[in-house]
Order: sequence, then structure tokens, then C-alpha cells
Amino acid sequence: MGADTEQAEQVTGALLDSANITKVIELEIVDRAGGLLVCARLDLPPEVTMREVSAILFQARRRVETAVPEVAAVYLEPDVWVDPTAAAPTTSSVVMLGLD
Repeated sequence: MGADTEQAEQVTGALLDSANITKVIELEIVDRAGGLLVCARLDLPPEVTMREVSAILFQARRRVETAVPEVAAVYLEPDVWVDPTAAAPTTSSVVMLGLD
């Protein structure tokens, strides 16, 4: 059983309350015995560093827990959204360039 629509909207609003999260690509909320489990893939700017990603996700997690007290666990995955309706996405938008 999942969360109700209001809880999903509250979670989405909390996640998007950041200049660095532009889209919730995927959201799943599961109602389990100990509380709600929130799993989400979030669109982050491709130029942010791993240190920045960690801070962005930590702050997003805290906003979700504050907005919806029934949340027991939050798992967030950073991603870069590519518009599936675009004619042809650029290679750099879908491929991570090597560091060597």
C-alpha cells in the first residue's frame, strides 16, 4: 500500500524546494509497518560535485522528514533527466566522460 496523494504532494514539494533539484524523475512511497519509505530519483545539474550532491541530498532528506512526519526512511538517487521526446539527446547529457 502506498502513500496517499496529499503525502506524495508534500514529499514532492519538499524535494523540489531547492534550487538544485529541478525535477522528481521517479517517486515511490511505500507504507510499511514502521512508517513510510520514500524512494526517489532526482534531476540534479550535471556540473555539481559529489560533495555538493551529498549536501543537496542530505538537505532534501531532512525537508522530506520534516514535511511528512510519517516518513521512516528516505532513499534518494541523483540523476540527470533527459527529455525522452527530444529528437536526439546529446552524448554529453547521457554519457559520463572519462576522468583520465
